[in-house]
Amino acid sequence: MEKGYWSQWNGKRMNRRRVLAAGSAGAVGVAGLAIAGCGDDNKSNSPTAAGGSSSPGGSSSPAGSASPGAGDLGYPTSGFDKLKIEQMRSIYAGSKLKDLPGQKKGPTPGGTLRFASQTPVTWDSTGPAAGLLASYMWANNGLIQYKVNDWVKNPNFMEYEAVLAESMPEQPDEMTYIFHLRQGVKFQNVPPVNGREFTADDVIYCMNAYKTAPAQAPDFQDVKSIEKVDTYTVKVNMNQPAAYWLTDFATPDWWIFSKEQKESSDGLAKKPIGTGGFLFQSSQNLGGFKFVKNPDYFRKDPRTNMQLPYFDAIETTFYPSTAQSMAAYRSKQIDSYYPQDFDSWVQVMDTDPDSITQVTTPAPSFQPYIALRLDKPPFTDPRVRRALSLLVDREATIASLQKGMAGYGYGQDWTYFGNEWPWTVDELGQWMKHDPTQAKQLLDAAGVKDITLDFLLTQYAGFNYNWWVAVAAMWQAAGIKTNITAPQDPATWQKQFYSANYNQMAGTGLIGPGADPDTFAYQTMYSKSPKNYYRINDPKIDELVQKQRTIMDKTQRQSVLKELMTYDLDQMTRIWGITPYKLSIRRPNMFSLTDVEAAWNPVGWGSCGLDTAWRLA
Repeated sequence: MEKGYWSQWNGKRMNRRRVLAAGSAGAVGVAGLAIAGCGDDNKSNSPTAAGGSSSPGGSSSPAGSASPGAGDLGYPTSGFDKLKIEQMRSIYAGSKLKDLPGQKKGPTPGGTLRFASQTPVTWDSTGPAAGLLASYMWANNGLIQYKVNDWVKNPNFMEYEAVLAESMPEQPDEMTYIFHLRQGVKFQNVPPVNGREFTADDVIYCMNAYKTAPAQAPDFQDVKSIEKVDTYTVKVNMNQPAAYWLTDFATPDWWIFSKEQKESSDGLAKKPIGTGGFLFQSSQNLGGFKFVKNPDYFRKDPRTNMQLPYFDAIETTFYPSTAQSMAAYRSKQIDSYYPQDFDSWVQVMDTDPDSITQVTTPAPSFQPYIALRLDKPPFTDPRVRRALSLLVDREATIASLQKGMAGYGYGQDWTYFGNEWPWTVDELGQWMKHDPTQAKQLLDAAGVKDITLDFLLTQYAGFNYNWWVAVAAMWQAAGIKTNITAPQDPATWQKQFYSANYNQMAGTGLIGPGADPDTFAYQTMYSKSPKNYYRINDPKIDELVQKQRTIMDKTQRQSVLKELMTYDLDQMTRIWGITPYKLSIRRPNMFSLTDVEAAWNPVGWGSCGLDTAWRLA
């Protein structure tokens, strides 16, 4: 095994009524909207920051500026609409967060963190929707987790830390992992666990439950046995070398729960109970929820040695529209805001220029794309799939929907290959380019014309929704009609998508969860994987996805993954789109609401880092 393998990982707005109309006969208007955004974007000038500097990071705050960060960190206080993505990467880099004004004063315990979020349909981490629960890990912990705070070296790459484990596991050979557990850790003091100690028995119980759970089962395909060495030591034996296992193991859908709760009459679905920093208090269907500080939490901040968590409570409110969540941030009802697009970010910064912005690379595991039922015509023919992709003008949607704040999408993590930023179109092959003429030739050769495709959307508002509908409009302009369904009840679409029982197409964002290339290879494309939501069944893909799992040498594994990527993109097993950079905003007195590449905060896989977040009083 390669030594130190683990260390290698260190335009115009569209409202819902307009886009729904565009999903049928009127869709051409949305295609025009997407194309119209190109010219204006090219005419933008460099931003004029405070002090007259137009270079990124070179501004100084004018006297009396409302922005406490502008002078110290070079943030602009005006001209936000003129910023380009290259400038924003520099100005709002996550590496600057450790230098925010107020950091030197240190954490201030207390207060309530408020943000926009909706209550999950279920809290059962062993259920089919467990991938979504990775964004709600406040009551629970994993053995190892993503490191999420203002002190992460480069948030565009992932770092990991031991949490319920004392340290990263010992690896005496390629097929053995030994976890030494923290002693004295207690479950939350609520029924049915009642504050008992966390031990090796809990790890073994959870691992065995996850071995057959829909979301996590692929992570355990190569686990031969799980042994209890003693009360605080667990040994995991593999059937074969598993290059993917540790990084997938850190994904926050793998959290520790108790046997008592799992086997109780209520089970895991109604509320989360674990070892985490926050106790579940209440929730409302299609509404928000509340957590309060766990007084028996075991973690301390390694930088300050202060008891965690810092916040007394977490409270969320569900806002049905992005306009409402924006208004809530402006009126200081919530402490952080996730603008769905560049225009929304500009609107907030124009009125709240003291807000702290962070630009984060997209998470490969969550990006808008279109799933296809490959076991049903016309998608059994790769010419049809390629044609649909060629009809998508991705550059136009980047310009109009994201004002340049996006890259080309594909479901494989570029950071594993040493790239900080997303894939380029040249890396993704010929079928990702826009070529309506070639698309028509392919459709004619396949004998496809005058068709109508059923199109299930897994969101009914926001950027992903707008992108899917814009794509449908482009297809409409080429004579391909769609019947769009966008259920507002998450349980409705989850039942169809997670069982791969949507009729023909599904607009979705979920590829993961996971931070290892295996998530985007074996777990989603292997013919027998429970997370193959597309019915991919290709012998060559099966061969390559299984092969890459066992290669511990990183360079050799990269080569196999690139071969898989080239073949997958040639077959166009899914219609890939664009992957937007995340623009996050927080109040200037809020700290460690940090986004890292695959773990966004406060709702996102970075939720596991909220125990270190704090407010400067």
